[in-house]
Amino acid sequence: MRVLLIEDDAAISTVIKRGLEEEERFCTVQTATDGITGLRLARDEDFAVIILDVMLPGMDGWRICSELRNQRIRTPILMLTARDSVQDRVRGLDTGADDYLTKPFDFEELLARVRALYRRDKVNKGRVLRIAHLEIDTVSRHVTCEGEEVLLTPREYALLETLAQHEGHVVSRDTILYRVWNADDSTSNTVDVHIGVLRKKIDANHSVKLIHTVHGLGYMLKRPPVETSV
Repeated sequence: MRVLLIEDDAAISTVIKRGLEEEERFCTVQTATDGITGLRLARDEDFAVIILDVMLPGMDGWRICSELRNQRIRTPILMLTARDSVQDRVRGLDTGADDYLTKPFDFEELLARVRALYRRDKVNKGRVLRIAHLEIDTVSRHVTCEGEEVLLTPREYALLETLAQHEGHVVSRDTILYRVWNADDSTSNTVDVHIGVLRKKIDANHSVKLIHTVHGLGYMLKRPPVETSV
């Protein structure tokens, strides 16, 4: 499990990072100390949970949360703040946060909330993703294009689901390698080869292409724009 911690207080950040990495066997924590960097990481990389402070230099947590939700990034967000008024909690939840924890807090409570968000997100991801003519059942791992079954290897499916879960956003080769190949000795060329295979299976027989290359950045699965009549 990867966690993104966006917190400008070095002491708090150190305690949370060390605590999570010691308590969670498979937990790694990426940190950011300002809002702009935090937003970039949350948008460009893949995380199981985001822990987000409200008062940050560069961009506050409310705006970060709102920006992520506007871009259809659904990573669970636990918001941290010293402001404990009802209005502040409501504002945090209204901008798209999934949970809210006021400072000072007990680390065991933070850990329990992170675990709960992670479990809930795993359940919520058990659904059907529909993008134009493509349909992905994330429970049965069954993929169809215009109702016809598409046979994929486990790697091809993992790659397709990774792109679909970030629909409309560029997914870097490094993120794909981490998600699909667990950052082993595979190279970016491996990603390119598998993307080529997916294109043949998903896009080759359709006029509308869903898989796009963003040169120098990575790949994107994007539905075609909706045509409007004048």
